[in-house]
Amino acid sequence: MVIEVIVLTIVDRLKKFKSELGLENNKEMATLLKIGESFYSSIESGKKPVSKNVLQRLVVLSKLPEEYWKYGITDEVELIEKREEFKCLKDAINQLSNIGLLKSGSKDFSSSVEEVLIAAMKADVTHILEKQKIKKEAIKED
Repeated sequence: MVIEVIVLTIVDRLKKFKSELGLENNKEMATLLKIGESFYSSIESGKKPVSKNVLQRLVVLSKLPEEYWKYGITDEVELIEKREEFKCLKDAINQLSNIGLLKSGSKDFSSSVEEVLIAAMKADVTHILEKQKIKKEAIKED
């Protein structure tokens, strides 16, 4: 008996997504991702890695989690188990500091910065509680 294992890479998922969108060429996909056509072609051919910015645009466009694009995870339980702890908070801090709204040593945050950080923390708390719930259910099944 031969078992065929198909492992899709991020490039395969990218090509599949382009096809699902009905896009006929790399230029159309590059435009959607707000990158140059040659850069997109280099990504699709595997010559260049998918940058964090492109990855974030794929998440927004596809409404699929980053873990799907990176690892091909589609199962909700597996997604919860594999998701990085405090991912939302780390991303929020990085983005806020990159645009200059959050600086090292600063203790006073604007209300908009506080809103973003609170939303990120709520998402992370929800994730952690879901992860704990899954672990408890797994223990009960054993």
